[in-house]
Amino acid sequence: MGYRYPLEPTPPRTPLGRMGTVSGDGEQFTGAVHGKKASDLEERWAGAENRADRSFIFQYFVQTPFSIPDKDREIDFMDTEETWQPIEIDGTFTHKSGTQKAKDKVRDAIVNLELQKQGILPIIRIPGDDIPTPEDADRVLREIFRG
Repeated sequence: MGYRYPLEPTPPRTPLGRMGTVSGDGEQFTGAVHGKKASDLEERWAGAENRADRSFIFQYFVQTPFSIPDKDREIDFMDTEETWQPIEIDGTFTHKSGTQKAKDKVRDAIVNLELQKQGILPIIRIPGDDIPTPEDADRVLREIFRG
């Protein structure tokens, strides 16, 4: 008979890897956008798109002739309201190193080449630091679409 732990393991109070289910200003996070797993920053941007009554596709897949991992072929958001505008939301921690920025540039060049063939604009990258609140996300969205 093996060792028996006296207590059941307790789950973390907030999901691991997330800022929490409620931000400091009361913003609710569910962990999903359009039924797909999403970061808090992605949820914040989706909220801005929804508040502006814009149409978008979350996790838009781009077929490329070059071999890049499937996840690298997904664009966080494809705003489809007027001309199609791909948008990437860059988490501060995951996209701050020089190595990651160089990888992003190569990936964007490959994906943008395919998007251009379809008449789609180049990817816009939004640093997470630019959208710390829903109001900031709304402002950045207005700046992008001049609306």
